[in-house]
This record gives sequence, structure tokens and C-alpha cells, in this order.
Amino acid sequence: MSSRQQGSSRVVEVYRQIRSDILSARLRPGQRLKVSPLCDRFSVSLSVVREALTRLSAEGLVRSEPQLGFSVIPLDRAGLVDLTNVRVELETLALRWAIEKGDLEWESRVVGALHRLGRTEFRVPGAASQVSEAWSTAHAELHEALASGCGSPLLMELRQGPYDAAEVYRRWTMPAQRGKRDIHGEHTAIVNAAMSRDADLAAELLEQHLRQTTEILLTSDFLIAGEESARPDASEGVGDAPSSADTRSGRRPSPAGPPKKRRRT
Repeated sequence: MSSRQQGSSRVVEVYRQIRSDILSARLRPGQRLKVSPLCDRFSVSLSVVREALTRLSAEGLVRSEPQLGFSVIPLDRAGLVDLTNVRVELETLALRWAIEKGDLEWESRVVGALHRLGRTEFRVPGAASQVSEAWSTAHAELHEALASGCGSPLLMELRQGPYDAAEVYRRWTMPAQRGKRDIHGEHTAIVNAAMSRDADLAAELLEQHLRQTTEILLTSDFLIAGEESARPDASEGVGDAPSSADTRSGRRPSPAGPPKKRRRT
């Protein structure tokens, strides 16, 4: 293998590992991604790390700011609520149209997608807080199938962007979730209502399903962590990521802020 091919291979490896760390919340929302510690961690050059981070930035998982460098995207309250509201409007509209226009082929596609999702492993083996790639793919296929009967290529295109933008938030609900959630039960209820051609019930259940994910994040420590880590003076970086003991106990390190000024007497 040439040195150029080896460099490209290392970029992919670093990209995949950082992406996995972000989606599983091992790297927290808003956390600084310092290039030098990442180079040390992966034993690679600065150019390899920068290219991997640039790819993640293009995906919307990492942001790059002048003077501040790279950081994990923050969990922004207003942005998340706005994204959820847009998704609710687009997804429920597509579902209503699909229930009105969908044929037997559409029904078969939806039922098949639900069956596939139910038979797909939800979590990554050995990583209870991480959703598997296979499940995420099957989940996207179910929601695409539900909307696909709408008969509008434009509406299908419009719904795709917000769906993709919400992927990281869906992944973050796993480590953020406190109670047990019957996600498959939610999907089954939506599909049953759609197959019964009950548009009002199906749309209501779909909206509840989408807003539940948002509610989990808005009421979790993730929002606080994201807001604190996103501060310009927050110095926590990838080299200071939470230890496995912190993760298991639910503790998270507090970002270091500027030194407190002494009060003059």
C-alpha cells in the first residue's frame, strides 16, 4: 500500500472513531476537539486529524470556528425545538397524504419495514448507550416507507433534510434517557393506525413519537452540558473526556472556566 493510500485509510479510521464517539455521546455536545490530543490518541499527523474533522463538519456533527478550532455541535434548545416543529409538519403531512393515496404496494413496504426494524439489534453489542448502525438504517427505512405513499417527490425531498439533521439527536437520546421507552411499540401503533387508514390518529401518534425524542433531550443533563461546553471560555477538550467510571456513575466533569477575580476590600 502506498503512503498516500495509508494516509487516506488513517483518515477514514479516525473519522469513524470520532463519529462513533460523538453519536454515542462519549464526546459530549459542545465539547472542544483539540487537534493535538487527537493526534496523540490516534498516533497520526495533524493533517489526518484535520481532514477527519473537516469531513465531520460537512456532516454537521462538528463545527469549526476561527480562533476557537473544532468542537462537537452543541445541543441547542431553540434549534432543536425548531427542527422538531418543522419535522412534525412535514412528516405528518406526508403521512396523511400517504394514507389517502397509498396502495397495496405502499402498505406492504411499510409493514415489511416495521418487521425488519423489529428484528434488528437495537444496541451495539457491549455498548448499551450506543444505537447500532443497522438499527438506524432500518429506522430511516421505516419512516421513509411511511411517507413514501404521499405521491409527492418534492415533499419526500423536503422531509429528508430535517430527518438527517435530527439523526445525532436521535442517537443522543440513548445515553440521555432515564426511563424505559417502548420505541417499537410506538412504531407499531403508528403503522397500525396508518394501515387502518385513520389519518388523524396516525398523525397524532407520529407527532408524539417525534416530540418524545425532543423532550428526552430537553429535560436531560445533555442540554446543560452542551450549553456550558459551548461557552467560548470553556477549556474542556477531547483530552479531558469523561472516564469510563464517570460515564457509569452518571457524573460529568465541569468545564473549566476563567479564574475567579478576588473581591477588593
